Amino acid sequence: MPELMVLASSVKGTRFVLSPTHDVIIGREDFCDVVLTKKTVSRKHARVFFNGGHYQIEDLGSTHGTFLNSRRITKATVLNDGDRFNVYDIPIAFCLSSESSLADTTSMILGLTNEFKLTPLPPTDGRHVVIGSQTKLTGRLRQLLEITRRLGSSLLVDEIFPRVLDTLFDMFPQAVIGEIQLIEPDGRLNPVAMKHGRDDDSSIITRVPIGYDISRQVLSNGKPLLKTVEPKRHDSVLDNGEAAVICVPMLGPSHAKLGTILLEADDDNRTFTDDDLELVTAVGILTGQAVEYAKAHKELLRMDQSRRQLETARQIQLRMLPRRKPNIPGYSFCEYYAPADSVGGDYYFWDSLPDGRVIMGVADACGKGMPAAMMIAQFATEVRHCLATAETLKIAMACLNSFVSSLDEGFITFCLCLLDVSRGKLTLLNAGHPPPLCWRKKSGFVEALGRDRSTLPLGIADDHEFHTATAQLQPGDEVLFFTDGLIEAMAPDESLFGESRVLQHMAVPHDNLQSLIDTIIADVELFRSGRSRSDDTCLIGFTRISE
Repeated sequence: MPELMVLASSVKGTRFVLSPTHDVIIGREDFCDVVLTKKTVSRKHARVFFNGGHYQIEDLGSTHGTFLNSRRITKATVLNDGDRFNVYDIPIAFCLSSESSLADTTSMILGLTNEFKLTPLPPTDGRHVVIGSQTKLTGRLRQLLEITRRLGSSLLVDEIFPRVLDTLFDMFPQAVIGEIQLIEPDGRLNPVAMKHGRDDDSSIITRVPIGYDISRQVLSNGKPLLKTVEPKRHDSVLDNGEAAVICVPMLGPSHAKLGTILLEADDDNRTFTDDDLELVTAVGILTGQAVEYAKAHKELLRMDQSRRQLETARQIQLRMLPRRKPNIPGYSFCEYYAPADSVGGDYYFWDSLPDGRVIMGVADACGKGMPAAMMIAQFATEVRHCLATAETLKIAMACLNSFVSSLDEGFITFCLCLLDVSRGKLTLLNAGHPPPLCWRKKSGFVEALGRDRSTLPLGIADDHEFHTATAQLQPGDEVLFFTDGLIEAMAPDESLFGESRVLQHMAVPHDNLQSLIDTIIADVELFRSGRSRSDDTCLIGFTRISE
């Protein structure tokens, strides 16, 4: 016949035969079918019933929960032969017949088969016993080697703590409660692994930790704690304040206090020794080291993943930029692009129209790094769409302004130009971008094109109107576009490179526009004197070589 068997508490070994026609109520009150007189058990805690050809277990809204095979259940769940469920912290076994594996399971629980059980030593009068001490030392070393092996077999923090508790329960047959708590950034103690009762080989958290105050005390003074009492009979170690306890701090290589490890003995064997305390203290140190190494490994993996993601983003962003310069007779084009991070918020483009004209633009999204790169990536796609469908530059700018406003992620400065190569006429619209500079070969002067026609950046006002400006270019004239990362490059004293230095470089005789750009960039690097780039930098330009 199917039956339940209580594996712990004052009614350990009690069996209850199940019937398909009768629901079994488990709880603390006398009217229950299985009565568990513990404060941790609710009045009506759980129900075992037959339905759909299977016995099932259901939590009845208990305070502390019901756990099947160490997992908290939230709805009726099928019971299989040999399953164990916890009514809070009281384990109960389910078997389809009394002749099934229950007997073997119970003997395993009560026998406490341990791979590394210590050989008991005869009592001494405090004098050094060579043979006994050597045997004890060998056992301790073997146990430390075992926990080192287990800890070293994983670099995942979540796997370390259950392995520690499993190993400690192997080392100490008298232990029935184990807790590991970590310090959170806000100073709270967070239970990350717990074991209670030797019928449960897992380390799933199934109740409120009992060692919070003890752990706080150990963390406060940084010293391991050993508390022993004479063996007595009690209903449960959880209901009695006088318990044998070991609590030690977990210390990493940096000597930081990461948390605590706590062990509590059972009713019949409430004792731990000073040697036990030393061993668990060593385990705390080994665990702390394993935790810090695992966290460092996790951080390295995260950084490596971030680097790979950034590299992917950088490659995507570079593909958004023009792969080749316009090949227009009578004109020469140049470019320079350098993000402050792996990716940036600067963008430029140029393209030849079917009628031979060249359209080009330079944009700069607010901010830098990944957020700016994501924003400019969306913008670059929209630029292609607007320029392909708009009839005029003003319509294209209005369309782009509406798009950036809809993103609600900031603003973008943008200078859009149309070059009539046959007539040397440049038409531009400037939305809050640094105005392009034009060096006139005939006069040697440098002028800012369309400065007085510049308007607000894109995304500031959805209904903003943009105004065009024009410039007539003569043979030898050079036009340079740039983002504010150039003029806002910062020296160690926090002074800015400024537009005036760019004007000075343009006014000085130079071989061609590319050599001018190289000279400006070299001067910026000298100006920064090793200070890292604070913003993305982009320069593009062209020269009208001949009629």
